[in-house]
Amino acid sequence: MNRKLLIINDRDNVGVLLETAQRGDTCQYRETSIEILEPIGFAHKVALVDIPKQGNVVKYGENIGFALTDIKKGQWVHVHNMGCKRGKP
Repeated sequence: MNRKLLIINDRDNVGVLLETAQRGDTCQYRETSIEILEPIGFAHKVALVDIPKQGNVVKYGENIGFALTDIKKGQWVHVHNMGCKRGKP
């Protein structure tokens, strides 16, 4: 099933799902179909491209954190695989 996705800026490498998605669902980013690799809840992030470990996570055109591990296109992006230095010394 094709799921709705919100992307604000061309720099974004994650999108925000506007519907809950299950493994095997898809979402469309430009001309690319992205297969969802695991269940992802409404309003959570999905990787639009592969993001290497320590690579920036970009949402709404802003760096919001970095990958703690390699993140595959279609994978859920959240606190289990993304770190953030904002507000930390």
